[in-house]
Amino acid sequence: MFKHMFKLMVKTITIMDDAYELLKGKKEQDESFSDTIRRLCQKSAFDIKKMVGILPQERSLEELQRIIKESRKQADTNYQKRKQLLQPK
Repeated sequence: MFKHMFKLMVKTITIMDDAYELLKGKKEQDESFSDTIRRLCQKSAFDIKKMVGILPQERSLEELQRIIKESRKQADTNYQKRKQLLQPK
């Protein structure tokens, strides 16, 4: 006979239509809703593959590097201004 018996427990949950549509949109073709919920609730490390394709293709690497450099410079300037405002006089 079988050494282990697995008991399938089924729970019914109620969600609003918009939440169902959001969940359905995250569901991959070959997975169940239970699998989708498990995947979405897992704490996982950053996956660089999820970043592929998010940048506009018409920008060159040099242009993106320039934008990043300018953004960092502006952030540093803003930080220095805030730091000065918070220093006791």
